[in-house]
Amino acid sequence: MINPESAKNIVKLAALAAVVDGQASDQEKDFIVNEASHMLRISPDEVRLPLDIWIGKYQAQGAANNPGIAIDFALEPLKSLTLSEKHLAFYICQYLVNIDKEAKDDEISFILKLNKLTL
Repeated sequence: MINPESAKNIVKLAALAAVVDGQASDQEKDFIVNEASHMLRISPDEVRLPLDIWIGKYQAQGAANNPGIAIDFALEPLKSLTLSEKHLAFYICQYLVNIDKEAKDDEISFILKLNKLTL
């Protein structure tokens, strides 16, 4: 089982990846809940509630359609993650960007910047 603080921070990063294209789709949310709960070895409920809260906060604070703001919000959760946790978070975020089969410019910009921060 992963450190609870790390799990929270990975969910925050996934929420950012989900909203950077404007809104988080049900497909994106379901992926985050299923994948994160499996990979982090926590219950889906421990992912879904915080995910919905963070998605709402990030949308309200301007991260939707703004990869620059999204990356600014990503800096804090990245600080406490180990290298392997950063790679796991990046994997989830990268998958989210490609889940719609067509990555938008905002998503590409966000994921490229996030990649640099997780190396």
